[in-house]
Amino acid sequence: MNSKSDKISILLWIFVLFIIGIFSYLYTINSHLKQYSTYHNSIAKLEILNKNLDNFLLKKSNFINYDNINKDIKEFEVNIEILNSTNTKNNFNKKYLIYLKKVKNDFAKKANIIEHFKSTNAQLVDSFHYLYDLNYAISESKTIPKDKIKLINQLYLHIIKYYINSTIDIREIKKNLLYLKDYIKDKPSLEIEFFVNHALVNLKYISNFENITKFSSIDTLETNIIQLHHFIDKDYKNKHEEETKIVILIFVFILLTLFVLIFSYKKSLKIKAELFGFKTAIENSYNSVIMTDTDSNIVYVNDVAQKETGYSKDELMGQNPRILNSGLNDEQFYLDMHNKINNGEKWEGVFINKRKDDSLYHEKVSIMPIFIDDKLVNYLAIKLNITDYIEEKEKVEYMAYHDYLTKLPNRLNIENYLENRLKVAKRQNTKIAILFIDLDRFKGINDTLGHSVGDELLIEVASRLKQSLRKSDMLSRFGGDEFVVVIDGMDDNYSAAYVCEKILKLFALPIQTKQHQLNITLSIGISIFPDDAQNSTKLFKYADIAMYKAKNAGKNTYRHYKIELSKDVHNRFNMEQALKYGMDNDEFYMVYQPQYTLSDKTILGLEALVRWESKSLGFVGPDKFIPVCEDVGYIIDLGLFIFKQACIDFLIFSKISTTLETISINISAIQLYQNKFIDNIIDIIDEVGIQTQSIMIEITETHIMKNVIYSMNILQKLKKLGFKISIDDFGTGHSSLSYLKKFPISELKIDKSFVDNLPTDKDDVSIVKAILAISSSMEYINVAEGIENIEQEKFLQENDCKIGQGYYFSKPLKKDNLINFFNS
Repeated sequence: MNSKSDKISILLWIFVLFIIGIFSYLYTINSHLKQYSTYHNSIAKLEILNKNLDNFLLKKSNFINYDNINKDIKEFEVNIEILNSTNTKNNFNKKYLIYLKKVKNDFAKKANIIEHFKSTNAQLVDSFHYLYDLNYAISESKTIPKDKIKLINQLYLHIIKYYINSTIDIREIKKNLLYLKDYIKDKPSLEIEFFVNHALVNLKYISNFENITKFSSIDTLETNIIQLHHFIDKDYKNKHEEETKIVILIFVFILLTLFVLIFSYKKSLKIKAELFGFKTAIENSYNSVIMTDTDSNIVYVNDVAQKETGYSKDELMGQNPRILNSGLNDEQFYLDMHNKINNGEKWEGVFINKRKDDSLYHEKVSIMPIFIDDKLVNYLAIKLNITDYIEEKEKVEYMAYHDYLTKLPNRLNIENYLENRLKVAKRQNTKIAILFIDLDRFKGINDTLGHSVGDELLIEVASRLKQSLRKSDMLSRFGGDEFVVVIDGMDDNYSAAYVCEKILKLFALPIQTKQHQLNITLSIGISIFPDDAQNSTKLFKYADIAMYKAKNAGKNTYRHYKIELSKDVHNRFNMEQALKYGMDNDEFYMVYQPQYTLSDKTILGLEALVRWESKSLGFVGPDKFIPVCEDVGYIIDLGLFIFKQACIDFLIFSKISTTLETISINISAIQLYQNKFIDNIIDIIDEVGIQTQSIMIEITETHIMKNVIYSMNILQKLKKLGFKISIDDFGTGHSSLSYLKKFPISELKIDKSFVDNLPTDKDDVSIVKAILAISSSMEYINVAEGIENIEQEKFLQENDCKIGQGYYFSKPLKKDNLINFFNS
């Protein structure tokens, strides 16, 4: 009875579905037919609108009202959207979309041509206005010959006529324009040059304008709209013919489906019996068993699975197995698993899962798809808890790669780490430093106080070394009292030395063990990749050799494998220490080099230069200590000292020399980009009482071009405050004249390197002449540095260089010596 009821229910459901399907289809057909008139009207509108677009492109006028064409384009787009709606796409096949796409593409091209048409027409109108202004200005000019004015007036009229009637001979117009272009080469005239250039542009615009209007000859939009219209007419007819056929096919399909369902029902009874036997087997398994349907929803769990996961059966049923996901297996792991089981293959792997109480456990899992009559019906997962095995394995692996005492990576670990980092460093072109650290006299402590104290000491040493390193640095106990550090991602060799200094400083304090206070020192050897070696074996070896050099040097120090680098690093540190002492003890002083007119030797300005006489290093040149000051941050304080002292001394000098106008003060890029730079120098000016107009701020060309926008803003602010701006070492950088002319520059200084070989070196002669020409055209003051003989001075004077500076006139002088120079 139940069996019959089930069959009847199935048949009833099939019948209901059949009726629903028939009515749904008929409703769809009817809706499509109702919407046909809308599609037909839209396409008809497109045909009319396309005619309007074509008519617009045939116009040629200076004053076109674009409102109507814009309205037509908008209406065209609206009708395209109607034809491109979701309902339309669903009602027609791909061929309709192809036709519609052609219409859309052709319309987009035509719309672009129209926009180009409007843009070109607007440019042409504006250009004629500007050409008229130029022609008028030339007509009023008192300097241009009358015959040229007459020729230009004729050219202006001919160009207008050519625009109105393109049959005018353009060759004669171009010929006269080229004649004027040759004329201004001998007799430069900006007005004629602007007219010629703009007239040529106008001719190009007119030519472009004519080309645009020829678009209609190759336009296919009308053809594609007609094809689209024919298509929907044909589709409308076909719908009626297909309706009867499809209804018959649906009816036959429903009957076949009914037979299939009856057959499937019989088979399901057989499968039910098989599944009952399978269920009995897995319920008595020692493994955790979970079964899901094809949508990965849990449909069965055995008692072991409930015990392992901490969830009850009711909590798991219907859930996705990802409820157990801990997030510790990566996405690729799950992607590989799904790819395999989706291909009908068995997959095996290890999950790190999470119980209901959030505790983690490891499971070795086999997942297999279950097929019945070649149809996927379920996924079966059989799982074994291997947490104890994994934890033991991890413990063994940890001990294999870590030191048992300090828990640091051991020798094998850091060797593998360095091998991997070297590959990355080679690709990224970065440096890696190896620090080989050995405890000085550790054996004596071990032998005297015992191994337990030695172990305590090693643990504390490891802790202190960690404090001195970045998280990205690798610290290892290499063996015994030897430690190794890998410093990754270095840009220069000095970084390793800084780390060594930091480590040695940290170990200047005694180490307290349980019963003893121990003073310990370290000897450190440094090797650098790629400078010293390309592979890990040699890098470790060379760092070890360098460490013994440190021990031979008296211990409690460090040495590089290359002795030259070690000396260089030590000299750098010595200079840093000496700089600090020099700034605190007034070792810096100022000298001033006069800037004079080459014509009559009148001193117009002074360049302020800083010098350093170090107590420990002796005289150090600015080219040596200025870069170090910039690196370590001393340049800010030193720069303020230079600025203030130069201002004070200038007031004294200006009372002695009546011709003195400016004091030139060099400013570092670091100073220039400091937030409080302008505030600081204004405070000094207010304190000293000097006029900003007397100060020439010197900035090197290379520095201002590193950050053009920021430099321009700062220099503009300085200019508004009254300062003069000088570009030092001009010609040595790569500045763009388009940027240079935007800077508020008062002066260009020709670098000494270009003056040294004047007037014998042809290249330097050409460069200097070019710089002087730029200065003249942009109305900059030009100053030549490094004049050392009369031949250089004479050449510069003959080529219209106004101001010079160099040993030939005077070397840089201290304040008292300069006062005597003024009075001599």
